[in-house]
Amino acid sequence: MLRMLSALALAPALGVAELICGPSGPVLPRPAISSLSSSPILQQAAANLTSALNAAINGTITAGWETKNASFSIGLISANQSDAKVPIWEFHHRAEANTRGTLEVGRDSQYLVGSISKAISDYILLRSGIDIDTPVTEFLPKLIETESIIQWNQITLRMLGSHLAGVPANYGFSEYYYLKKLFISSGLPDIDDSEYPPCSVGGLNGPCSQDDFLNGMRTQYPVTATNEHPSYSNIAFTLMFMAVEAQTGKNYTQLVDEFIGQELGMTSTFPSPGDDDKAVIPPGESTWGGNYGFDAPAGGLVSTISDLGQFCHRILTRTLPITGAQTRGWLKPSSVAGNPSTQVGMPWEIYQTSDLTPNHPHPVSVYGKGGGAMSYRSQLSIIDEYGIGLVVLTAGPMNSITLINNAALSVLVPAIDEATRAYAQANYATTFKTAGGHHGNDSLSFSFSLDQDSLLVSNITRGETDVLAGLVNIWSVTVGGYVAPVSSPFRLFPTELNTHTTLGDGTPVTVETWRLQPTLSFRTDSQLPGVGLDAHTCFQWTVGDWVHYGGEPTDRVLFYRDGEDRIIGFEAPFMRSGILRPN
Repeated sequence: MLRMLSALALAPALGVAELICGPSGPVLPRPAISSLSSSPILQQAAANLTSALNAAINGTITAGWETKNASFSIGLISANQSDAKVPIWEFHHRAEANTRGTLEVGRDSQYLVGSISKAISDYILLRSGIDIDTPVTEFLPKLIETESIIQWNQITLRMLGSHLAGVPANYGFSEYYYLKKLFISSGLPDIDDSEYPPCSVGGLNGPCSQDDFLNGMRTQYPVTATNEHPSYSNIAFTLMFMAVEAQTGKNYTQLVDEFIGQELGMTSTFPSPGDDDKAVIPPGESTWGGNYGFDAPAGGLVSTISDLGQFCHRILTRTLPITGAQTRGWLKPSSVAGNPSTQVGMPWEIYQTSDLTPNHPHPVSVYGKGGGAMSYRSQLSIIDEYGIGLVVLTAGPMNSITLINNAALSVLVPAIDEATRAYAQANYATTFKTAGGHHGNDSLSFSFSLDQDSLLVSNITRGETDVLAGLVNIWSVTVGGYVAPVSSPFRLFPTELNTHTTLGDGTPVTVETWRLQPTLSFRTDSQLPGVGLDAHTCFQWTVGDWVHYGGEPTDRVLFYRDGEDRIIGFEAPFMRSGILRPN
């Protein structure tokens, strides 16, 4: 039954068309925490997910992994939660086979988080103030002291942090010396041990010194041309932080302590080894307690649900000690990996899908970073559109992470989407009226409704005049003459351009800036081949802000939100409306 419910949750709703050309980002405003936490839909979804996870652990349903050896923690984070370190929903399980580490797994239990370290390392790079478009050789001139196969002087810190440098994945670690006999028996020639790298080859030699590592870089082959396409690399982050350390005079441990531990209060996040008494240590062999040395920036951090939840919260609320513009830019993709649904950022693994909201399908971007160490897997996901984050940490069987993460996303995100729509329906989908604006005495009325996709303008009248029809005509004879015929509906989409002010009656409010988006029609009767080839190209993003009236954009409107997250006013500056009140 639970599997059937899970399948139905992601099955496309019959007859539901996908919103494919809204602006990237939120379709509707993020719901207030009171609306989210009290949402019956989300409460039921969380209860269902809890039941499903317990059923998997108890063997009532097939988990897909060896449950007796698997511990895991899940935290759902909201931008609006009152305590940044306490998720709005969480689940923790300690494997029955565990014999070491903490006896009770919770939000403050420590896990190795693998390559989630890369996201934190990239943040430290941004926070350091170093120009990330500087070539790495400015900080590490040893890379060009002698001839090198890789053109290091063309590689910047940004490229290293975005998997666009084209440098190898590892140095030494990718040599499976302990499987040498397998290579030979498979037909590869026998080679002398001297042909292996001089350090960091497991089972053959010890770790590299910094000089050994940098010398080794001069003989490595590039994987791709610089900036050609993404190529995953651990040594890119090792090099990046050798450069940061050279510039700042501080090592990675000191930088993590300064910018993560002290500045963000994430005191349980630091380079391995962690604290055994607080740790989730799986049975069998693992890398818990290991010292990652200068590989730590790529994958050597210890952290907790509480700390990573706070990191998500800071990103979602734009309260990191970098600007909101920097945070938004940090989340943007830098390249495409294989198909349009998979993009790569700095170092985000961005997955864009319409499957998360089957009843209201539209592209949802998941800004993720996965991580792995021996017997540890982790996943951090930022779903900025809804103001939520999800952190999943596992210790034990390596295949559990994908199953747990997918289960959580598939159950929780559709419920949050419904809670978001309920908030919009209750607060925005209404009529705003006044007896007259700043210009003229005719009564003015704006009405908004919520369809399967988004908010839309359902009516604008000034006295007896149908202003909405007039707007369609105005846009048709202006923008429509350049691109395509314009028709109804005009949809509304929120922006992050919020300001704070106090109304004349003393009410403090947040002023939200929204933008209208017209419907464009590209239909043609041409009999040439290729008609409709660009049907999925979102051209609407190019027409915003193109029609002004006396200095005011005709697609810019404002909503006024009070301290209890109620919409108490609306304004259309291009109509010189003043503040209209909900009817």
